[in-house]
Amino acid sequence: MRGEARDDGDRYRDPAAAARYDQLLADQLDDVRFYVEEAGRESGPVLEAGCGTGRVTLPIAQAGVRAVGLDLSAPMLEIAEAKRRAAPPEVAARCAFVRADLRRFAVRRPFAQAFLPFRVFQALLTVPDQLAALASIRAALRPRGRLVFNVLDPRPNPLDDGRDPGPVRDTGRGYEAGGDRVRERLAVRFAPVEQRLDLTFIYERETPDGAVEREFEPVRLRYFHRFEIEHLLARAGYEVEALYGDWDRGPFVANGQEMIWVARRT
Repeated sequence: MRGEARDDGDRYRDPAAAARYDQLLADQLDDVRFYVEEAGRESGPVLEAGCGTGRVTLPIAQAGVRAVGLDLSAPMLEIAEAKRRAAPPEVAARCAFVRADLRRFAVRRPFAQAFLPFRVFQALLTVPDQLAALASIRAALRPRGRLVFNVLDPRPNPLDDGRDPGPVRDTGRGYEAGGDRVRERLAVRFAPVEQRLDLTFIYERETPDGAVEREFEPVRLRYFHRFEIEHLLARAGYEVEALYGDWDRGPFVANGQEMIWVARRT
């Protein structure tokens, strides 16, 4: 596999952001279970684009399926590779990690399936970038290969004019750092003209003297509507096989949390 790596838009180029990733998501297992189950539905290897620390790639390999994880973030891939080396030899042999840009990469051998978990597709803010990624993934799939990914089902406030972020709220997530508990908070601003979510994650840590240290992590994500995704997939050479509304493969309903798409290369 070869790929052209770029640093623009890489949320996790900061090692501190990469280091807390697994701790923040330690209790989020429903999506991992779903993608592992999907990996077993086809015979052949799986490509995970936007693999991060291998949170999904390694469980797929543990389930007996060959998997390659692709990501742009060097700090995230360092963590993934350390986890791979620490895995049992038979698991480590079934997976590999590659640094590449999902908008422009190529593979030597085709994959049976490609996954984009954890709303990775939303990091692509423009239509050219979205189509470039879908084209690169399509070229990496064998004929009739499957693409599986999830994006947020958006519920913007129609009265939100995009000027100010909403109230800061607790996400319910946190992590340990140096014996202290760090809690995660979040402020969200909808940018409706750009169809974008401007997120600011705030990590608050109380010091022994009672002061509060804060780290800020800004994130920009594109949000999509159902038929917009259908048009993108059709334009990029895919046909929709299924659309789910939850990790138990329930039907898509309005005002849910996820749009989980299964499509095939045409």
